[in-house]
Amino acid sequence: MKKILLILITGLLTSAAAFAQRDLNCYPVFRGKVVPERHMVVTEVRGAGLNTYKLDYYRGVKFQVDTAYAQKVAALVEADAANAASAEIERTGGLLTYALIQPKPSGKQNRYLCYQARSAGFGWTITLLYLEGSATLEDLRSMFDKQNNKE
Repeated sequence: MKKILLILITGLLTSAAAFAQRDLNCYPVFRGKVVPERHMVVTEVRGAGLNTYKLDYYRGVKFQVDTAYAQKVAALVEADAANAASAEIERTGGLLTYALIQPKPSGKQNRYLCYQARSAGFGWTITLLYLEGSATLEDLRSMFDKQNNKE
């Protein structure tokens, strides 16, 4: 009985996080509707392991695409930036290459959409993250700076 209850609670929490993403233009990217899911590396983390980062939920997708698909994904991210509470974006040669977006609040959690496109020979490697938690923009910038210094 406890196992069934735990499965139900986990399912409800995952559904709540997925529901929070539905108001985003790039929701179809996370669902594998723009780039087939079989071509993506999908990471989803929830729970105590994220406490260090002041996050409760992390969903990331990474994939390689040609320029046409990169432009489709970038257009969705830019539409989210246009509707956001705040957004930082950078372009290279007309293509969106970086975005740190704070969508309008949905409940008590802070929400963030992070995007990066890097040139990869034939096309682009794109990383798209959706984050929820108490982290601030400054917390995220600090975390990303530490990650970049390790590379």
